[in-house]
Amino acid sequence: VVVDQVGAPGSSYDQFMAALPDSQCRYAVYDYAYSNADTGQINNKLVFLHWAPLGSSIKSKMMYASTKDFLKGYLEGVGAELQGDTQEEITEQEVAQRVGAAMTRK
Repeated sequence: VVVDQVGAPGSSYDQFMAALPDSQCRYAVYDYAYSNADTGQINNKLVFLHWAPLGSSIKSKMMYASTKDFLKGYLEGVGAELQGDTQEEITEQEVAQRVGAAMTRK
């Protein structure tokens, strides 16, 4: 695994999405800030994204899918996971729902 890009602290979700290539698979991790409904405190959760856009090759999609769990095993603190092939599937609202669902399971 080779790091392709690192976003600046405080980067927006739109900036994160803009960095995803149109025709190449990627793994991505986003530090998502959310407000705790109970305390009103701002917290962060790491969100793991498996990006396999429609324009990427079948071989690339298969390679990324088969190594995803191996890579995730080395990451600590992932609070939610998403997989998408279009940006409409991985909206910020979807991230918020996944983080919220992960929080209620704990």
